[in-house]
Amino acid sequence: MLRSIFPFLLSASFLYADFNEEWVKKYAFAAGIDVVVTKGDLDGISKINSGEKTIQESVILPEVPLFLVYAFDARALANASSIALNFGLGYPKYKHTLQEGNARYFRIGFEYQYHFLWPQPFRVGAGVGYEFSSMRFPKASVGEDGSEWSYANFTGNGPHTVLSAEYYFTENFAVEGAIRYRLLYLNRVATDLNDVSKLSDAVWQGVGELGIRGMFVF
Repeated sequence: MLRSIFPFLLSASFLYADFNEEWVKKYAFAAGIDVVVTKGDLDGISKINSGEKTIQESVILPEVPLFLVYAFDARALANASSIALNFGLGYPKYKHTLQEGNARYFRIGFEYQYHFLWPQPFRVGAGVGYEFSSMRFPKASVGEDGSEWSYANFTGNGPHTVLSAEYYFTENFAVEGAIRYRLLYLNRVATDLNDVSKLSDAVWQGVGELGIRGMFVF
């Protein structure tokens, strides 16, 4: 999917760019909330094994269907293009047939967008990005004897795509609404028993986001 979208964005950038125009460079901070829906291997039923051979353990795959993420961006703007370093933090409730509780979701990554209609106040953007993500469950791993539960912190990387709409009230203040789709590839887990180990099977999770950001531009 990214292989087809990225050439399109590059083509659009060259098509709409005027290379004789002056480059206007600015920076921005953005903060907001994403409503997140997930679907995938975190199904609330299954278990997998840690790939660690020293101490055998099983890791449950809790379900985290819907939660909020607090999002923060630092952006560099150059005419119709923008590059952002983004952070996200959420505390979803999880459920599994064996237990339930509160998890912690964290991500850090980067994103490129091309904003059509620049420099008009209303702009439509499209872009791609990549991020590191983790999902930590307080009790999701257990040894082969089943006597003691450990935390499990799943980690991995994945790409995402974004479609956005921005409106600039002034040169310094704007609001952005966006839809993002992330594909999480979680292939490692940290536990009390084995520190960081590779999972026997990677966990794939699709994440859809509907978000809004307030932007301060300078």
